[in-house]
Amino acid sequence: MKRDFTALSSTPLKLHATFVHPPVPPELIHLDSPSVTVMTDFKFVHPVTVSPETGMDDALGIMKTAGVRLLLVTNRLNEVVGIITANDIMGERPIKILGETRVTRADIKVSTIMTAQPDIPVLDMMSVRNAQVGHIIETLHQLERQHVLVVEADRETKAQRIVGMFSTSQISKLLGRNVWDEVIPAHSLAEIVRQIG
Repeated sequence: MKRDFTALSSTPLKLHATFVHPPVPPELIHLDSPSVTVMTDFKFVHPVTVSPETGMDDALGIMKTAGVRLLLVTNRLNEVVGIITANDIMGERPIKILGETRVTRADIKVSTIMTAQPDIPVLDMMSVRNAQVGHIIETLHQLERQHVLVVEADRETKAQRIVGMFSTSQISKLLGRNVWDEVIPAHSLAEIVRQIG
């Protein structure tokens, strides 16, 4: 059914026009700043999700479109059953699977390479509220991960729910320096060369 719409009238942009932007934080972020200043809060930013049955290359396309590097993997009940990152898709896991099986890259599903729910480290929001940015960087370093989820217990059901996450890319952007090399130690000669190069 075709609907009739009329075009809105437009005018030329006037001289000296400015633009609306989010407020600038009152101060720079430092290692001793409250950790919540670098947390992606899911009350304000909608997490991007994917089905376990989605092809891994389709999941990578979703990430690129949404401008994220991590997807929550959810089942039909909207429960989180895993996470998948761009590194999972572009890293060694798919290559290993291709070498060990007779599947094509297009056949590899998110469920095959995701980090499953029992293996996902999380931080409790109560601890996060009392922590500083430096604590989060050290935690990511200890976990050897680029992301860590933040959870709290639902007041009514007492079930755990994900309320946010930390990522090295967000922390790096807000600190004004790359914390990724500080977080993940080199495990191969290529990584060592990249870090010192």
